Amino acid sequence: MRKPGRPSLIFVVIFFLLSLSAVAQAEHPSNRITGKERGPGSRVVHTPPHAPDELLVRFKEGVSLRDMASGHALVGAQEVKRFDIVKNLVHVRLPHGRNVKEAIELYKQHPNVLYAEPNYLLEALTVPNDPRLGELWGLHNTGQSGGTSDADIDAPEAWDLATGSGSVVAAVIDSGIDYNHQDLSANMFRNTADCNTNGVDDDSNGFIDDCYGIDTANNDTDPMDDNSHGTHVAGTIGAVGNNSIGVVGVNWTTRLMACKFLDAAGSGYTSGAITCLDYVKTMKDRGVNIVATSNSWGGGEFSQSLLDAIEAHRQRGILFIAAAGNDAHDNDTALSYPRQLLPAEHHLRRVHHSNRRLVFFLEFWEADRPSRRPRQRNPQYDPGEHVQHLQRYIDGYPSCNGAGNTAKSAGLRT
Repeated sequence: MRKPGRPSLIFVVIFFLLSLSAVAQAEHPSNRITGKERGPGSRVVHTPPHAPDELLVRFKEGVSLRDMASGHALVGAQEVKRFDIVKNLVHVRLPHGRNVKEAIELYKQHPNVLYAEPNYLLEALTVPNDPRLGELWGLHNTGQSGGTSDADIDAPEAWDLATGSGSVVAAVIDSGIDYNHQDLSANMFRNTADCNTNGVDDDSNGFIDDCYGIDTANNDTDPMDDNSHGTHVAGTIGAVGNNSIGVVGVNWTTRLMACKFLDAAGSGYTSGAITCLDYVKTMKDRGVNIVATSNSWGGGEFSQSLLDAIEAHRQRGILFIAAAGNDAHDNDTALSYPRQLLPAEHHLRRVHHSNRRLVFFLEFWEADRPSRRPRQRNPQYDPGEHVQHLQRYIDGYPSCNGAGNTAKSAGLRT
């Protein structure tokens, strides 16, 4: 039964009570990245991990292909991909022996280059799965885990208004989705024209047999999850509801599009994330009702190219929902991306325990700092909130994504 006077506040609570879920960043193969370079005088300059021989370069408006080629020739770089989502943005590979810092300085000397930046390593903000609905206090808290009753997102009250709609799509930009999962398969987006494995790009969108989405990590169109992170996120957003199986997503019937750019170790690069945003933009422009993207990953430094791609989505009415982080840092001083690319008024605030205490491993903004920080207990023995069943924490960012889809399906503004 719906609580009197609460419906108008439901989605405010859903969007602003929450922040991100997850525990630890996945390890990545050290031979794929570099964290230091030689600067002037052989001084070691430490930089965030990035591809050692790749850059993202954007040229100015109106620049000819010939001028772009001259810029690449200055560095000796070769084009890997030209993006559609951001005009004149190019992913390039550097020649052997040319380091990233040196190449950026050379590109900056070219009069037609807007910017050049490293191809930063990004990593999943990882969480395990929990198939037990009764323990998902974040959706409906009756004190079942020894917490505070109603310290939740009021999901049942929201479901009195709407349980979602198959007409809206959430794009999960992550490690892929197990599209055969019994609690997800019915809610998977299907690009029907290309669900025939005939080796032909039937809908002429540039991708062959992209039935469920694409995989930029392996350069194919099979976004099957080999890490489990993306599948967990997808379940929080849109696991099938009212089917007597497993858990339930915030949106019972949303369609889940998969774009895999994180590999089996949970690592990927900015170029892969932008390729996913490019694909989502293409599908949106072709009439797919994508209302939000799920982005539970982070790393690197400020990326103008990623910001430009996010802005292209904003212009199309696509919400970019990102993780706040897992290192218990103050986000006003400890910068991390892509969360810091979003305007301050769009920041989700925090995530809490079932008793409304701030979760110790998650990050926050100064305005949310508790007057007394909770004691950091061993999470394996935290009564009522075992880390091996982390969905008993509020999975803030995917819950927010599911809420956005549900709100759209109910005709509400997000």
